[in-house]
Amino acid sequence: MALTGDFRRFNFGYSDAGSEFRLAPKLLQDGYYDLGGIEDKVINSHEFLLLGYKGSGKSAVGARLRLLAKNSPAQFSCPPPIIVDKLPLRDFKGVVPESIESHIRHRHAWELHLMVQIMSHIAEDGLAESKSKQEVAAAQKRLSKAGVIPQQPSSLKRFRATKLSTSAGVRNVLGVTAEFERSTDEGELQAWLVYLRSVICSFKSRRRHYIFIDGLDDLSLSREGRSRLLGGLLQAVVSLNEEFLEHETPIKIVVSCRTDLYNHLAIPQAGKIRRDYGLELNWYQNPRDVNVTHLVKLANLRARLVDSSCRDLFNEYFGPTISGRRTLDFLLLQTRHTPRDLLQLLKIIQKHASAPGKIEEREVLAGNGDYSQTYFVNEMKDALGTYFDEDQASRIKELLGTLRQRDFTYQDIQSRVESDTRFKDLDLHRVVTALFDGSFIGNVTSGGATGGGDPYYRFKHRNPDASLVYEEPLQLHPGLWKTYNLA
Repeated sequence: MALTGDFRRFNFGYSDAGSEFRLAPKLLQDGYYDLGGIEDKVINSHEFLLLGYKGSGKSAVGARLRLLAKNSPAQFSCPPPIIVDKLPLRDFKGVVPESIESHIRHRHAWELHLMVQIMSHIAEDGLAESKSKQEVAAAQKRLSKAGVIPQQPSSLKRFRATKLSTSAGVRNVLGVTAEFERSTDEGELQAWLVYLRSVICSFKSRRRHYIFIDGLDDLSLSREGRSRLLGGLLQAVVSLNEEFLEHETPIKIVVSCRTDLYNHLAIPQAGKIRRDYGLELNWYQNPRDVNVTHLVKLANLRARLVDSSCRDLFNEYFGPTISGRRTLDFLLLQTRHTPRDLLQLLKIIQKHASAPGKIEEREVLAGNGDYSQTYFVNEMKDALGTYFDEDQASRIKELLGTLRQRDFTYQDIQSRVESDTRFKDLDLHRVVTALFDGSFIGNVTSGGATGGGDPYYRFKHRNPDASLVYEEPLQLHPGLWKTYNLA
């Protein structure tokens, strides 16, 4: 029987989980693929740090928490995420005195911000115990009187100028060390820190609260001090979550962070935090049967939301090969093996499909070119924006185009930088490292991983622990080949 299904009918989703939550919640409700049981770990374990490449599904975990809370309001609560790249980060300057050591200063500034946000949220919990309701209401009243506003980090400076009433009954039950001088504005800040922690950690409710922090993927570290400030955020979350666990407080803060960005943050004991609290969203698999990979299962899961009879999306709608490669091998080669890359590739191919039934190879190739030029290259530019300003990111994109090669050496790109005035002020080591960390270039090891076979391609998305070797040949990610007319 001839295939009559129409590939164009499928809804593969949006480029961010926030849009799916607002516009197509069914995709998150029924079309969500729980990689490695991470959702259960976020809900029930001590682990809270979601690490993965852009598009690996970190934000989708936060959106799922919101759906969980919406569907089970008597058990869970999850407000809209705290989006860090939307915060006026410059307003954190001066919240804690500059005389305090930077990593302590930044940690306490974020603790204050997060506790004010949490206090505002749990104040609306009608299932909280009576004593907790009273204490939170009293704290809210004191915060309001002090002029502290949850969504305005600049208002946190008022803690230093507002004496905490002795009637607050500050209990140093958390063993907070005295890092500030007493009888000063620093001392007042310390009193507020202890007071807010005491109220929140003693909070009891039948409902469990999840506070999701997102938006780190799109932040720039090129501005001075950003690495230390964002490192302070992670330290604050570690500190608060450990206290919540110790006091059995029904609150958990979950942080979503790009793996490569995390490695650049100034965090004491960053490796220990990652080992103890990290959850890695690594979708890369290289089995002999590519049809059973997590990414393929996710695509089929979403296809079946529209057509329940669809068993194998790729076999039913694509030919067996594309450009001489097995279809799935070709399609996955264009991606960094993340859900967003693959689903956006399929979504863009839909625009080029002209009729129901099998998609013609020329239509797949046209969609792949569109994907490279409108999606993948912009993903690279966004990732570079973490480490470079907009002008530099644009010139790095241009630099790769001037090479006009899929495969090149570090010396090739170095010669281009030295001979072209457009690129002379670029820090080439930083450029190549950022491109490698984002998986936009990879090393090519001739003779294979063990020296006795075909060339081995070392991209970060294949192995997050891969290290750049400057002496080895480099290859541009295949997802960029169409952008630079190399395919």
